[in-house]
Amino acid sequence: MQLISLESVSFSYDNADAPALDAISLGIAAGEYLAVVGANGSGKSTLLRLLNGLRPAASGRVLVDGMDASQPANARAVRSTVSLVFQSPPDQIVASVVEEDVAFGPENLGLSRSEIASRVTEALEAVGLAEERRRPPHFLSAGQQQRLAVAGALAMKSRCVAFDEATAMLDPPSREAILSLMDALVAKGVAVVHVTHDMSEAVRAGRLVALDAGRIVFDGGPEEFFGSICEDALGGLSCLVAPPALRLARGLGIEGAARETAVAMASRLADRLEAARAATSDLPPAASAPAASAAEPAALRDTVSAPAAEDAAFDLAHVSYSYLRGTVNQSPALGGVTMSVPRGSVLALVGRTGSGKSTLLQLLDALAFPSEGRVLSFGEDTAAPGTDLRRLRTRAPIAIQRPESALFEPYAGDDVAFGPRNLGLSGRALVERVKRAMERAGLGFDRFRDRRTRSLSGGEKRMLALAGVLALEPEALLLDEPTAALDPAAKERVLELVFGLAREGATVVMATHSMEEAARCDLVAVIAAGSLAAFGPPRSVFYEDYRSSWGIGRPFACEFVQTLRARGADFPQEPLTLDELGELLRAPLHASASASVSDEAASVMPSAAGRRA
Repeated sequence: MQLISLESVSFSYDNADAPALDAISLGIAAGEYLAVVGANGSGKSTLLRLLNGLRPAASGRVLVDGMDASQPANARAVRSTVSLVFQSPPDQIVASVVEEDVAFGPENLGLSRSEIASRVTEALEAVGLAEERRRPPHFLSAGQQQRLAVAGALAMKSRCVAFDEATAMLDPPSREAILSLMDALVAKGVAVVHVTHDMSEAVRAGRLVALDAGRIVFDGGPEEFFGSICEDALGGLSCLVAPPALRLARGLGIEGAARETAVAMASRLADRLEAARAATSDLPPAASAPAASAAEPAALRDTVSAPAAEDAAFDLAHVSYSYLRGTVNQSPALGGVTMSVPRGSVLALVGRTGSGKSTLLQLLDALAFPSEGRVLSFGEDTAAPGTDLRRLRTRAPIAIQRPESALFEPYAGDDVAFGPRNLGLSGRALVERVKRAMERAGLGFDRFRDRRTRSLSGGEKRMLALAGVLALEPEALLLDEPTAALDPAAKERVLELVFGLAREGATVVMATHSMEEAARCDLVAVIAAGSLAAFGPPRSVFYEDYRSSWGIGRPFACEFVQTLRARGADFPQEPLTLDELGELLRAPLHASASASVSDEAASVMPSAAGRRA
């Protein structure tokens, strides 16, 4: 018997052009690990809400442990059986203290106080929030709130936990911890349903279901699925891409595996590369030069500072900031940050969840003011008396971590028009401004302008919020995790937009947990425990200055090269992207008869955009 069974289930939102789910039939067994993938708006989040009765099926049946999930009498039992971790954590945070929020579900089950306390402690320790148990949730970073939502689900000890992009705003170590939690749940016989746009996460599941326009278009093993999308056999899922190791292997014409990490793949190829080097002039044989060390540098440079910027968009001097300063709950967020951001550059802010990235963006936007030090925005002191803050915020607006939460107009076009209208635009000029911004964000004006804002998918709402910022036509753009919870194609559109704005002279400061994205930026700033730990071009941050203690991880290419070096290979080049790595590896692999690459295989080398020229 299946734990969860969907029988020809359909569901539609009010005023939607098409059903969100269309005749879905699906079974989920106890202890099964199921990944659900698809483009933004394909029906993934709607599917999860049907699993525990938050949305009733318009037609068909959803059975949970034999109970009809649409029947109000079954609601408590169904939601005890299936716990959800929402895409937007604030949607399920209900208490004013972290530990009380985790206790909310178990309390509603009528458990004893001792059992509730035990579950709360166990859940908070599992997600790394034990030290935050008495803090108000709204003082947590978005990533910490995401972990809090996971803790609330774990405390229910349900037979199935469904995660909706639960790792989207987490740093690499925190993301790996949550993924390991999923593995542990499955090992205990708990079913896991994981909606994700990260194909490296999806491949960990035992089974994968792909949705397109509300229908199941694939149901099978991850290896089979990723082989299909590499061959473009699932046309409607062209927005998805295979994991990096598989893309690299296919581009080189060698055997690959979807589950392979950069370290595993590099180790496998190390011996082969060493043999190939002797036969090519592109790279010297290892014997001709000492092997590179994989050890961390003994120390960072004496002074960590920004490159000189004669005409900086933003300039910070010895900036510190504390929340609730002067109270017993004072919490330091930033300390002694000094850096300059040149006009027309793209700066990536990276660091652990809660390290201070969002606070730094708020300081740049003059939404917060330094406790100490000075912040200049286009030469103006944000905290000086008489500063026109409205003009500064319009000149350099911010898109917050969950920008979709700031949408408030009933219709999409009106929401984008709000900012320009307040700047005095009206009539044809306003319409043209809104149209330009929506088209640039990938939301066709004619298709989306009259759509109800609440009917949009999570990804579409995020793109709409970005369009609202673009409609201001600012000189600088401050983005907090702009690609989180977007499918790969939408992420690429956002990045192309960012780099396009920079080519036109705009300055972009972007917080991200994706080191692949950071590697494509002009500059990278590493924030560690509220301090500026490193600042410079991506190549120096991810190679020469890199420290694992920052907790940010490295791009696939960097991890690959460092593994080769640790194996004794002399690999003097320092690629940042898959494209760069593939070009460097192709020549030595061509030189080895056992690893020849045909022209046809070479032609499928992944070509997702490289760094901005």
